[in-house]
Amino acid sequence: MKVMFIGAHPDDIELGAGGTLIKHFRKGDEVFYIVLSKGEKGGDSEEREKELLEVVEYLKIKKFKIFDFPDTLLYTRFDELKDLLEGLISEFKPHRIYTHSTNDSHQDHRTVAEVVKIAGRRVPQILSFWAPSLYNNFHPVYFVDISDVIEEKTKVLEKFRSQNRRDFLKREAILSINRYFGFMNNTKFAEGFEIIRYLE
Repeated sequence: MKVMFIGAHPDDIELGAGGTLIKHFRKGDEVFYIVLSKGEKGGDSEEREKELLEVVEYLKIKKFKIFDFPDTLLYTRFDELKDLLEGLISEFKPHRIYTHSTNDSHQDHRTVAEVVKIAGRRVPQILSFWAPSLYNNFHPVYFVDISDVIEEKTKVLEKFRSQNRRDFLKREAILSINRYFGFMNNTKFAEGFEIIRYLE
């Protein structure tokens, strides 16, 4: 299976879908990992890029792209992002894309979700992952049991040291949200996703 993970900033993918990402690697799936901004409004961009590259190395991600679009201003580059992602999707031909939710309150997350809907219009499956900025506007209907990789997910998130002041990156917060999604599905820990499109 070929899967693509597309996030607006460093740590977005890992927070919402880090366990699922790890499980795809364990299954031997081909993964393309894309981050569109270095998140300079949330910390030093060089430091954040360095943390991202540590995650890439730790997870042994072979196919990845880290771009430098302006943090919090992705909407100003909508057409450029669309053309870029259309090209990458056309080249990689994923069966599934994981990305942000269109219900997100963060403008970058929402922009990425809308761009992916257009650029990925021929991709059979598009799923949206959780983010703290969704508040109560997240309605997952597809779940992945990550009980066997929850510890590895937390280790990956610990690599984003520049963000450790943020409550949502604290270990207990991560365990709590994944425990809640697990509780909804009679398992210990899970990640939840909204479905933009799902064709078997």
